[in-house]
Amino acid sequence: MSTVEPKIEAVIGVDIGGTNIKIVFVDPRQGNVIDQVDLKTSAELGADAIVGELGTTLAAMMLKARGDGIQVGVLGVGCAGVIDIQRGSVLVSPNLPGWEGFPLQEKLIQILRIPVRVFNDVDCIGYAEYRLGGSELGNFLCIALGTGVGGSLILGGKVWRERGTSAGEIGHMTIQPDGERCLCGNRGCLETLASAGWLVRRAEERLRQGFASTLRDDLEGNGSLKAEYIQQAAQEGDGLAQELFNLVGTSLAIAIANVVQLLGIQSVVIAGGLANGWDFFIGPLQKELNQRLTMVRPPDFKVVRTELGHYAGALGAAYLATEAGEL
Repeated sequence: MSTVEPKIEAVIGVDIGGTNIKIVFVDPRQGNVIDQVDLKTSAELGADAIVGELGTTLAAMMLKARGDGIQVGVLGVGCAGVIDIQRGSVLVSPNLPGWEGFPLQEKLIQILRIPVRVFNDVDCIGYAEYRLGGSELGNFLCIALGTGVGGSLILGGKVWRERGTSAGEIGHMTIQPDGERCLCGNRGCLETLASAGWLVRRAEERLRQGFASTLRDDLEGNGSLKAEYIQQAAQEGDGLAQELFNLVGTSLAIAIANVVQLLGIQSVVIAGGLANGWDFFIGPLQKELNQRLTMVRPPDFKVVRTELGHYAGALGAAYLATEAGEL
């Protein structure tokens, strides 16, 4: 093993979602990404097992980095759910079953023996949008469409929080009062209408009910569907797939209109894996939004897709962890 004395102090950013974990090594002074890694979130294994596997991966990465002359100074973690920022614990996380009250910061400090700061995952995405070139967005809402639907408000260049916990949970805004029951326990949440998890669930349900669709071959051939199958089917003109993306767009528009008319924000940024279906939901979204933004002039407001890509949340976690003024 190399005995090179560490010269560069780096920060690790981690994004823990309901399906995937993304990791980046960043030199915050230069803005360089030194390394990046993906893991699967095996949610059925429980919090301790997932964090144990994550800790092992991070420890190995830190050891290799040290041999290359890189010392890790702090770990920033974005995690799905409502986060107690001061304690670094997960209060509620519908898409990570069994994580309620989980002391994530404490567990990672025990494994890695370095400072750890924990944030909401979409707060990290939103802050990355602002920090890495999105300051022209003004005050904005960031929506992440993934396994669930997460939200973050960036106001005055800072992540909006309340009473020391994360906020902005637009995914659990009620859109259909008598709708399906969400994993959070409420009915008709935006998440039940506009997330990748529910898009797949709804498509499989429609196929079992006998709806005609090319997706039937994907379901029978693979045993289950993925959001990317539905995106491909929509691109090829499949009626069911296009109907489901229309529901995503109109549901997002209702939620966005409520937030915009309440707060008067200037922009919405849409991120997350389901943002890859942008071409199939943005038309219905804009049409519905134009009908509902009765108190805001369309030229004063915009909806844009993130340009930061797959590692946005991990990057945001890295930068938040190093900038104490944002804590």
